[in-house]
Amino acid sequence: MKIKLSTTHLLKPSLGVFKICVLLGLHTAGNLIAQSSGAGDILAVLDAPSGIGVWGISVRDMESGKELSGLNQQFTLTPASVQKVLTTAAAFHFLGSNFQFETRFYLTQSGREWFLLVAGGWDPSLGTNLFKGFEEKEVLDSLVGFLKKNKVSKISGIYAIHNGGQQDLIPDSWPWVDLGNYYGASISKLSYNQNRLRLSFCTEEPQSRATLIQVFPAQPNIVWESYVLSGPENSGDNAFIYAGLYQSTRQILGSLPPDKMEFSIQGSVAFPAMSALEQLRAGLLLKGVQGIERTGWATEAMAAQPSTASMVWKSAPLNLLGTHINHISNNFMAEHLLVAIGGGNYNAGRDSVRKWLKKESNNPGLFYDDGSGLSRANGISTSLLTHYLHSWSKQPWFNPWLETLPESGKTGTLAAFTSPKLKYSFQGKSGSIGQVKTYAGYLMCDSGKRVAVAVFVNAISGPLRSVVPDILKTLEAIQSSY
Repeated sequence: MKIKLSTTHLLKPSLGVFKICVLLGLHTAGNLIAQSSGAGDILAVLDAPSGIGVWGISVRDMESGKELSGLNQQFTLTPASVQKVLTTAAAFHFLGSNFQFETRFYLTQSGREWFLLVAGGWDPSLGTNLFKGFEEKEVLDSLVGFLKKNKVSKISGIYAIHNGGQQDLIPDSWPWVDLGNYYGASISKLSYNQNRLRLSFCTEEPQSRATLIQVFPAQPNIVWESYVLSGPENSGDNAFIYAGLYQSTRQILGSLPPDKMEFSIQGSVAFPAMSALEQLRAGLLLKGVQGIERTGWATEAMAAQPSTASMVWKSAPLNLLGTHINHISNNFMAEHLLVAIGGGNYNAGRDSVRKWLKKESNNPGLFYDDGSGLSRANGISTSLLTHYLHSWSKQPWFNPWLETLPESGKTGTLAAFTSPKLKYSFQGKSGSIGQVKTYAGYLMCDSGKRVAVAVFVNAISGPLRSVVPDILKTLEAIQSSY
């Protein structure tokens, strides 16, 4: 069955079957009545696809900027992780592709004792092994070299400088179920290894209690209340950690695969700065630095003490951070970009991005609530999103930013594209949260025309994977029609 996307363009007869369903509250005998938001024309009665939902589609010519076609393209829908497209573009606009976060280390002396003070710089990659030349080993080796240069072989403690401002935060609209898990880790002025934990369990027969056997890195002041069970055969990771920032008691509920000697899940740390200091302490001890008996917050007197020497550690540049964010959809790093845009203030950064987006198009249907898309309060229409995708192409930072987006059938979250037709022809971002599946980016069509495209499906009943075949058919149809 053929349909038209809008009054501005008719699909070619050679397209074959092209099914798009929009849930408008009328669902009878397996069929839906779908209506476009263009001239009010009624689309054909369509067979309901495997997953029913509210669809929004926009296709825009990259040369002229004209919207070629759309379906419910003015509807404000939840973008999920496609939100990161907005955030990373804003970061390239405000900060530049060579921007680097900075963490400062100070060597101070009190009597015969030496101390290492750390001033966090909101670096989301400190202590990770994600970028060549910026790994945890490089951080520790640089610190050891810094101490040797100043002829210090033993330090009594490592302390974090507290400047009186906010040190850690979680966007206030993030769901409770996400906060204790790695993808909901709080952003922090002093983070280490993305504020992640690895919790290892031993499971036995189905419905028996799973045993928590290790937490790494160690969290000595945290109480773990685990109610995790061994699930049925062939079940996956269905365990969730419930806890917020600074909560020392953390509950784990759900199930894990049965009969596993060790099965690991990832969580978030409760006290980011203290965990960072302990990991730095452990790393330096392994590198041969002596002493380091204490960690904690630096007192005012300690922070006011003139430093003997200082060292600045710079993160990987934004072009590498942005690639990682968009390729694997890293929430933690995306949120830190807002802090950088705001000059150290998350809310200021978010407000700057809002103003920038509204300056480009003052659309009342735009709701920019966080940087990653984890908030369900985000909202944007597909038409507005393709408008941005086109207008950004005229900016001097466009090409470096474009390189951060994964390519279909090749990299990142788009590597698993199964459609031979779409392979290597779509560059963009995917998004998934509860009842939401989205794609947006740039599509090369059969004619050689390049279009900006956004396909959102909200209010999905059933597994998210059930709508993916229909989304891919939609992209293939767009590709064939222009």
